[in-house]
Amino acid sequence: MTEHKDGRSGCPLAAVDRRLGDAHRLWHEAETDYFDPDAFRLKSQLAIQTLRSITFILQNQKRRIPSFDEWYGTTNGDGLWQKRLRDIPLMRWLVEARNKIGKQGDLEAESFVRAEIIASHLDEGPRVEVPARLFEGPKALLQRIPPGAVSEHVRAHGTLKIERRWVEGDLPEFALLDALATAYGHLYR
Repeated sequence: MTEHKDGRSGCPLAAVDRRLGDAHRLWHEAETDYFDPDAFRLKSQLAIQTLRSITFILQNQKRRIPSFDEWYGTTNGDGLWQKRLRDIPLMRWLVEARNKIGKQGDLEAESFVRAEIIASHLDEGPRVEVPARLFEGPKALLQRIPPGAVSEHVRAHGTLKIERRWVEGDLPEFALLDALATAYGHLYR
């Protein structure tokens, strides 16, 4: 691959590949911060903006890609890939979400938390539902176990199962990280 005087790589897709890598990294950072609402909000919204920028970067390289307009389409929107992406509701949501983040503020993300103590691998084993609040971490959930609710055996051998699901108000059928991963897959193709 040759390097141009202006720093551009000889490959017209090098910047697209780099941005895909950035989106992938941000997705993993959002996953790591899943139980930290502010950090999760920041990383997931950065991932949305990064994913959305991929098509802009691709379109910027159109002069360097033979038959780009027929393959992707930019002038009239009738190119194969531009139409495919526009026909996917999730990808239309990505465009709208990026516009909302950039022009109006944060997305309307909601989190649902469920915690339970599981003391047996059998479905009929003892379980204790633990009251959970949106911003609580695992340590706070453990402290909220009602006194006397679990035996010493459960305390010693039980597992605290915490489920959290982040959903964006305009895309309730997807967990937010699932939506970002699926959008990444479409753009990668």
